[in-house]
Amino acid sequence: MKQNFLIGLFVVQVIVIALFLVAKSGGVRTPEAFLEFDVTTVDRFVIASKDESIELTKEGENWVLPDGNPADKNKVDSVIGKLADSGIDWPVATSQSAARRFEVTQASYQKQISVYSDQELLADVYLGTSPSFRRVHAREAKKGDIYSIEFSNYEAGTSPSAWLDKSLLQPMGPIKSFERIGAYKLMQEDGKWTTESDAELDESKVRSYMDRFESLSVFEFTDNVLADATTTTQFAIEDDEGFFLLTIYHFDVADDWVAVSDRRRSQYGVASYIGSQLVKGLKDLAPDEAIELEPDAESDDDIEEILIEAD
Repeated sequence: MKQNFLIGLFVVQVIVIALFLVAKSGGVRTPEAFLEFDVTTVDRFVIASKDESIELTKEGENWVLPDGNPADKNKVDSVIGKLADSGIDWPVATSQSAARRFEVTQASYQKQISVYSDQELLADVYLGTSPSFRRVHAREAKKGDIYSIEFSNYEAGTSPSAWLDKSLLQPMGPIKSFERIGAYKLMQEDGKWTTESDAELDESKVRSYMDRFESLSVFEFTDNVLADATTTTQFAIEDDEGFFLLTIYHFDVADDWVAVSDRRRSQYGVASYIGSQLVKGLKDLAPDEAIELEPDAESDDDIEEILIEAD
C-alpha cells in the first residue's frame, strides 16, 4: 500500500514538473483578447477598401465627415465599441497561407480599419472573409494570429453616405412657426395652430404634418442638378435656434426627392414615400367636409301614413 502511494506521488510530481517546463518554454497558450484599446480616447477612425477610403474625426462629442457634415455618432461609437470588445478567444489560424486564404493580408483584404488617439495608432485591423453569419476573419496588421470576430464588413462602409447622420435636417426642437413660401403660413397661439388667413385647420392633420419635418430622415448625398427639378417647394421653419430655409426638389423622371437646408452645406436624397408627404397645400390641412346624407325616398311620416291606410 505504501509503495503504491509513493508511486502515485511520483507520477503527480512528474506531471507537475512537465507542465511547468512546457509553460516556461511558451508551449501553453491561453486565449487572448483580439484587440485592447480605450474607446474613450479614440478621435480618428479610418476605413479603407481596395477602391476607396474614408476618415472620420471627432470634434468635441460629435463625429464629422471629411467635408464637415455630421456623421452618425451612434453608428461610429457602436463600430468602435464592437472592435474594442471583440472578446477573448483562440485564434482560428496563424499561418501566412491561411492569412491569404482568409484575405487578411496587406496585399489582399476586404476592409482595413485604423483607430487613432491623436497621432497614436491604437488598432490596425484587416477584415476578410466571413466564416458564418455576422462574423468575419480579422487580423491585426502587425500580428500573425487570425481570429473570427463578431462583426460584418457591411458595418464598415467606405462611402460618405454610409456614415452620414440621417437626421441632420431635422429642426432643433419643436417647430414654432411654419411657412410654405408663396402659399400659406402657420403659427401657434396658445398651443393651437392658426393661419394668417384665419382658415379653419384640423389640429391633428397639422400636428401630423409637423411631425414629418421634425422626424425628417435623409438617406444619402446626391448630385442631382437642382435646376432640372420638376417642382421646387420652399419652407421657412422656426425652431429653438431661429429660422432656417428648407427646400424640397422633386424630379418626375426618376421620382427623386432632394432636400437642401441653408444650415447645411450639401444636398441630400429623401425617400420618395417621405418626400411625397412633405408638400401639402392648405386644403390638405383643413377639416374633412361633413358628408350630407340624402333623404330617404320615403320619410317616416310617409311610412306611417301608408301603414294607417293599410289598416
